[in-house]
Amino acid sequence: MKKNQGADRSTLFPFLGSELNNPQGFGSDAVAKMLTQGGEAVSGATGAANESAQLQASRTGNSAAVPGIIDSTARSAMKQQSDNALNVNIKNAMLKNEQQQDAAKALQGIYGEDVGGALKAMGLQNESLGENAAASKAADDAELGWGKLGLQAAAGAALG
Repeated sequence: MKKNQGADRSTLFPFLGSELNNPQGFGSDAVAKMLTQGGEAVSGATGAANESAQLQASRTGNSAAVPGIIDSTARSAMKQQSDNALNVNIKNAMLKNEQQQDAAKALQGIYGEDVGGALKAMGLQNESLGENAAASKAADDAELGWGKLGLQAAAGAALG
């Protein structure tokens, strides 16, 4: 064993174990900044739309439409903010999954064991569940096909 190899492993194993068991994704600070930036953009657009509605009302002397425009803008802003937060959370989850996979591959290389084989063995359960779901769908499709054929026959008999 080389002199630095033990020191490298003493820092690498805890890091990879942490990444495998508790991946950080973007990190809470970065997620908070992304959500804030998304909110700032939505807030700016909402303010501009509200100001535009009020300016239009003052120019035309008709303020009846202003509350409806502001309500519509607020609903759109809430939906956009929700979409922004959902996208940040989805990308964070995808990054966490990628970090877990990278840690598993790194540990596989370090240990020299076939961790991939063990993961594949665990995946066999998922494959069999997928085959069961596909068989269930095929049975449902067959039942729907017979039902559709029966309806077509009944419609033909009623017309004929």
